[in-house]
Amino acid sequence: MKNKEAFIKICPKCGSIDLPVKSNFADMLMPVPEKCRKCKYSRLFPEIEIDEIERFRKGLKGDS
Repeated sequence: MKNKEAFIKICPKCGSIDLPVKSNFADMLMPVPEKCRKCKYSRLFPEIEIDEIERFRKGLKGDS
C-alpha cells in the first residue's frame, strides 16, 4: 500500500502555516482570498508536503 502524504498550506511570503481554516462548506466554495495571520499576505497559498516545510522556508530566505 502506498503512503498518502500529508499536505499543508503555507504562506509564500513568510513561510507561516498559521492560516485560517475554512470550517464550513460555503466558506470552501467562496473565492475569497485567505490571509496569513503573521504577515497579512492575502492571495493564493500553495500546499506542500508537511515534511518539506523547513526546506520551503529556507528557500524564502535565499539559503540553499
